[in-house]
Amino acid sequence: MLQLKNCSVRWDKDKYIPKKISGFQTVSGTGTPRAIAMAFLKKNAEALKIIDLIRDLKYEKTGESLGARKVLFQQYFRGTPIHGAWVAVHVDHRNRVFMVRNDTVPIDSLEERVHKSKAKPLSAVSIQAIIKKRAKEHGWKDSPIRKESMIYAYKNTYRKVWKVKFGAVKPMAIWILFIDKSTGHVIDQHNIIKKGVTGKGRVFIPNPIVALNRDDLYNMLDRDAGVFQPAYKEVALHDLKPGGYLIGPYVDTTATRNPAFSAELKFIYNRYNNHFEEVMAYYHIDTVQRYIQSLGFKGKRGILNRSIKVNAHCGPEDNSYYNPMPEKKDLNFGDGGVDDAEDADIILHEYGHALQDDIISGFGQSQEGGAMGEGFGDYLAASFFEEYKTTPRKVRFAEWDVKAARGNKAGCLRYLNSPKHYPENMTGEVHDDGEIWSACLWKVRKLLGRKKADTVILESHFYLTQYCDFQDGAEAIIVAEKNLYGGKNSRALTKIFEDRGIL
Repeated sequence: MLQLKNCSVRWDKDKYIPKKISGFQTVSGTGTPRAIAMAFLKKNAEALKIIDLIRDLKYEKTGESLGARKVLFQQYFRGTPIHGAWVAVHVDHRNRVFMVRNDTVPIDSLEERVHKSKAKPLSAVSIQAIIKKRAKEHGWKDSPIRKESMIYAYKNTYRKVWKVKFGAVKPMAIWILFIDKSTGHVIDQHNIIKKGVTGKGRVFIPNPIVALNRDDLYNMLDRDAGVFQPAYKEVALHDLKPGGYLIGPYVDTTATRNPAFSAELKFIYNRYNNHFEEVMAYYHIDTVQRYIQSLGFKGKRGILNRSIKVNAHCGPEDNSYYNPMPEKKDLNFGDGGVDDAEDADIILHEYGHALQDDIISGFGQSQEGGAMGEGFGDYLAASFFEEYKTTPRKVRFAEWDVKAARGNKAGCLRYLNSPKHYPENMTGEVHDDGEIWSACLWKVRKLLGRKKADTVILESHFYLTQYCDFQDGAEAIIVAEKNLYGGKNSRALTKIFEDRGIL
């Protein structure tokens, strides 16, 4: 039985339940991780304050990382899932439970606060018409609309809603709407779009500013020029499928209009040719995925070890994004200013969103979780390309992407060594707030070294949820380092996050 006084406990002050319990380790169990997790929940239901909820927890899935397995259970109320109400039990590879995350809703709260409308229930036809009307208001046009019945926390009540997902255009967005079943009103909404055979190719590594160590370059309306020639590098494009297109085990650029084709698999272009950005995307995504696998994330423990669709020229806007919709899950790069896929920092940033979504579907739905997503994307690019950069450039993210016109004074898009402190420097804008998170990750890298830090940071995502915050992220990194390397740096890691105000 768990003794909470001997554990590290984070309480939900509103529900007065233990939200996260760590700092303990059970004896080794027997059976599958699912069986071990369920036995743990039943044995400790009273301590977790879920004794009345066991029958309403339904197994969802088991995820596996290098150091542990995460077993997820969804809470239901009278047969309907409750939005955001999960239990995650973390089991190490010796079958010991070492952490549990409890985001359930107490049964008495549900009985008292589930909204009981006096209005006549809407018909199926009315509901479908309302969903289409709300979708059109958000720019929907002929894409699949997915809906799911849920219970959603809203203004001190729990509402019966339709959770509706669809893609939209003008502006480009992926919307989740929560539509009240009784009134048809949208009670909450989120745009979840994330803004990112051996052949031969030519690329920048990662961009011409870094390759030439020059700050005086600018886009020149996408024209090629002699100044760029020393920045080009010819590279191998591994494991291309027969057929002449840029399709391999980890990347497929054929979502791009008029995709690059070469029967000889020679993709040698300059930056003025639109196929150049396809080669950039293929090479850099393929290379970083192979690096991630070299850290141990391969096979059944792999992260996004599949071919991801890439549109290297999705539109004229200066905007790139990962599309997390189930029928998409692809990467899209805009052409505003410098073509985004011409800067590999941008390519890896967007791929970072895809990695997170592969580990935790829908990652980053809280404000701080969104900032963690942006900060992680910046870190992934900075860490991967650190060896190519002179010292001042190591902490700069996307130097080439901001150089659209002559005389642009911007040095880069963001920095990895921001002095911002939590919480007083939070602005509510995820890219700005992401600098707080990326600065912490950069400190972790300095402490642990590149490979250990990259491994620990990737591993830590397996201990998070869709709605995690900075504190969850910090604690997950500390736990991941303990699981993988014995916890020798726990104190130093804790200090990094304490100094930043997160712990």
